[in-house]
Amino acid sequence: MSEQPVISVVIPLKNEEESVPDLAAEVAQVLDAAGLAWECWWVNDGSTDGTLDVLRRLRAANPRHRWIDMANSFGQSAALATGFRHARGEFITTLDGDGQNDPHDIPRLL
Repeated sequence: MSEQPVISVVIPLKNEEESVPDLAAEVAQVLDAAGLAWECWWVNDGSTDGTLDVLRRLRAANPRHRWIDMANSFGQSAALATGFRHARGEFITTLDGDGQNDPHDIPRLL
C-alpha cells in the first residue's frame, strides 16, 4: 500500500466478530465509490471472541484494512488513541464497530 491515504478510518472493536465483515465491505464500497485513497485501522480492544481471526482474514483479502491487537481491554478511548497514532491519512474519522455510525457520512464530512 504505497499510496498515501487521504482518509484514515479508525474503528475500535470489542467482541464484534459478526459485524466486522459487513462493516468492512461497506467502508470499502463507500470510499472506493468516492474515489478516495483510504486505509482503515481496526483496533481490537481485548476481544475474547473471534474478532482477531476475522481481522486477519480481512487484511489478507484487502491490505487497506489494517489491524492492531491490544493485549488487554483498555477501553474505547485508548483504542482510538492507538488507531490515531498509526493513521497516515490527511484526515481521520472514526466509526463504531457495531455499525451505529454510517460510513456513507464519510464523504460528506470531507
